[in-house]
Amino acid sequence: MKFKLTICLLLLINLAGYANGTCLHSYLADTTAHKKVKHLQRKIVYNVTYPRESIKGYKLEFDNCLYTNKFTVAQRLKKYPFSVAAKIIAISYVGGPEKNHDTIIDSTGSPKPKQEPDTASGIIIENHRLKYDNVKQSKILSTKEIEKFTDIIYNYGYSGMKNYLIVGFANCFEPRNSIVFLDKNGKVIDHLDICFHCQQSESESRKIDEGIPCTQKYQMLRDFFTGIGVPYGTTRKTYGLPDN
Repeated sequence: MKFKLTICLLLLINLAGYANGTCLHSYLADTTAHKKVKHLQRKIVYNVTYPRESIKGYKLEFDNCLYTNKFTVAQRLKKYPFSVAAKIIAISYVGGPEKNHDTIIDSTGSPKPKQEPDTASGIIIENHRLKYDNVKQSKILSTKEIEKFTDIIYNYGYSGMKNYLIVGFANCFEPRNSIVFLDKNGKVIDHLDICFHCQQSESESRKIDEGIPCTQKYQMLRDFFTGIGVPYGTTRKTYGLPDN
C-alpha cells in the first residue's frame, strides 16, 4: 500500500510541474543538449561584446568575407533606406581638426573659390539639406552603382561561425565619407557615415550600416568609393598617417 502511495505522489508532483508550465523531468534530460540551448541564448544578448576569438574552435580565416548571394537586387532595394530614396549620393568631406587646403565643390559639382583655409568638419546637414561647404568630391549613384553597393553590404558575411553576434566599438570615429539618401525634394532622409581609419560606420537612424564586418569588407568599400571617383577619405594619408 505504501509503495502504491509513493508512486501516486510522484505522479502528482510531475503532473503539477506540467500544470505550472515546467517540465521537472527535463532536469534528467541529456545535459549536453541543455548546454547547447544556453549557448544559443548567449548569442542573442544585445549590447554585449563576444569576441569571435574567444569562441571555441575559432580560426582567423573564419573572419574572411564569403559571398552569400543571399539577397537579390529586388530584395536589397526593398530595404530601408534604399526603398524610400529618390536619389543616393556618395560624398567625401573634410574631417577632424585638419585644414582644408584642397579645392572643394558646390552643389552643382563646380569648384568653389578658396575663401578661408579652415572649414567645418564632418558631414553638414541644415534644415534637412546637405551642405556642400566642405565637400571635396560627390557622385550621384547610378542604378548599377547602387546595386553594387547593396551587394557589398548585404551579400558578404563571415566564412565561418556566421551566427555569432559581435558588438564592437572603435576608440575614434572621424568619418570622411558618406552615402546620403535624399527624397524627391532633395531633403536628406538618412546618411551612412564611414570612417575608413577605424573601420566603423554609423547612420543617423541607426537602421543601416556596412553589414557584417568581415575582414575584406572595408577594402571592398574603399574600392567602391575609388571606382566611382570619390577616393578622398579612403586612405591613411587622409588621416595624416603614413601609408603602409
